[in-house]
Amino acid sequence: MKRFLPLLLLPLLGAAPVTAPVPTPAPVRHLTLRIDGKIVPTDTLSSRFFLSEDRALRLNIVRADDPDGQGLNIIIDRFPIKVGAYKFQEILSGRNRDASYRYGVVSAYSKSCSDNPGQVVITGVNAERHWLRGTYRCQVCEVGRGARRFTLEGEFEFPVEKE
Repeated sequence: MKRFLPLLLLPLLGAAPVTAPVPTPAPVRHLTLRIDGKIVPTDTLSSRFFLSEDRALRLNIVRADDPDGQGLNIIIDRFPIKVGAYKFQEILSGRNRDASYRYGVVSAYSKSCSDNPGQVVITGVNAERHWLRGTYRCQVCEVGRGARRFTLEGEFEFPVEKE
């Protein structure tokens, strides 16, 4: 019996058991919107982030109370698909970065403000799964109705679609 003992222990000392890799779950869609500090629920099914073939990133954030409306649109031209801050003051540098907001009869644009500080900060990129994480903040001014100024801001962890 002693002669067979090493053969019986060999499977116990061998390689670790083979297990299938556990797939990494896709991040949960997270999207917030605050207008002048007031929380406005977003519609994560109607909202979309698009990346065009010429690498323009367009964030379209739609309000939950107006899923067919345009909501907030932010455009970053020539987006390099990397972590960084993309400021709206750079509109004149040849990289188009602006924001527009439409809700009901309100139409407002960052270019309508004499001072339009705003930025999108990308804090995470998952190129394999086509997801972005970050924050946004912009000021837009209403046109034709007394020029009210709105500050729109929020956070996101959201998929990016090809346009």
